[in-house]
Amino acid sequence: MTENILAVAPPMAQDDAALRRSRLLLHASESLSVTATTGDVLLIVPELLKAALGAAHAEVVLPGDPRRGAVSERLTTTAMRDRRARYYESSMDVTLEHPTLAEELERDGWQAAVCAPLPDALGALLLAWDEPQTFYVADRAMIATLALYVAQALERATRHDSRTAITDTLQRAIESRLPHVDDFELAAYYRAADTHRKVGGDWYDVIPGPNGRLAMVIGDVVGHDTAATARMGELRNMLRAYLVDRREPPSALLRRLDAANFALGEPAMATAVVAFLDRAPGGGFRLRWSNAGHPPPVLICPNGDVRPLTGNDLLLGARRGSPRHTYTATLERGSIVLLHTDGLIESRERNIDEGFQRLYGKLRIRNAGAPRDLLARVAKEMTTDRADDVAMLAVRIPR
Repeated sequence: MTENILAVAPPMAQDDAALRRSRLLLHASESLSVTATTGDVLLIVPELLKAALGAAHAEVVLPGDPRRGAVSERLTTTAMRDRRARYYESSMDVTLEHPTLAEELERDGWQAAVCAPLPDALGALLLAWDEPQTFYVADRAMIATLALYVAQALERATRHDSRTAITDTLQRAIESRLPHVDDFELAAYYRAADTHRKVGGDWYDVIPGPNGRLAMVIGDVVGHDTAATARMGELRNMLRAYLVDRREPPSALLRRLDAANFALGEPAMATAVVAFLDRAPGGGFRLRWSNAGHPPPVLICPNGDVRPLTGNDLLLGARRGSPRHTYTATLERGSIVLLHTDGLIESRERNIDEGFQRLYGKLRIRNAGAPRDLLARVAKEMTTDRADDVAMLAVRIPR
């Protein structure tokens, strides 16, 4: 190469070259260790290789990449097929092996090239220089080491990309679209604790029922990983079936859910609120709810008063056959009912009681506005700490 690493030189010069190689490889290892996705690897490697090897062109070529040009396609296919690096010290070396590439080489200005396959058929490194090169033993060893580093980074990135794809699929599966309901204005918010993973154990549901009843659910399974998401999915789907199939009060539905939770193996630890919003027998609207260890629903009155709707039983999965109760509140027209998970009010900087008071202070606003705007404002002001999942569900009673 232009600055060859192992030429005939005095011992001191060879020692300097060896030190330079070690530093370049250390820098490459450190740079690749922080890459997370395949896109990260493809972005960082070309500049890394050009700086380390003095190449005019460098790229990572992945199998089946439709963007490969004729030279890239031919050289990388040959190297990957033979499973050994190809070193072309001049453009003549390339055209002797691939006569049809002469025009492309002249157009690109490539006077030397190396194509090094990555282990496990992950792809290949393609490097080119605008001057003829001599590739010494140390040059080739360094390129082989860099190819190994890139392959390791790609393997990590592939695993990361696969996990991301799985969690994205899970997230789409658990996202709940709010139904259109003529009488009520609805809004929801969800954010997982780990913004890279994007899934967690919080969920919400809104299911219209008979006679204008609106069922609202919010829950939180212990954990912030895909296992928590899977357990949440089981509980959520069972509860959905009960909400559609049974005409029972919220407490009875939570009893059924917890019984199934215990019957189907190791019970999931979770909190939940099931609430029914409908017209009261004497006119107006009422809320009936049952709470399994969850933060209380919050009633926001049109005049700005804030009232937590208390009444709480044990969380799900805590004790088989735990008693459940249904509570009732009459709702003023124009009121907003807010359900939320504990991630909204818990923080490293404050205890949960301080979190409740901070939330209630944010909600004490006369004519709080549309539920969607309310949730956006609360999320912005209350969710700076990303240590826990956050879910919110709000519904406004007709004025």
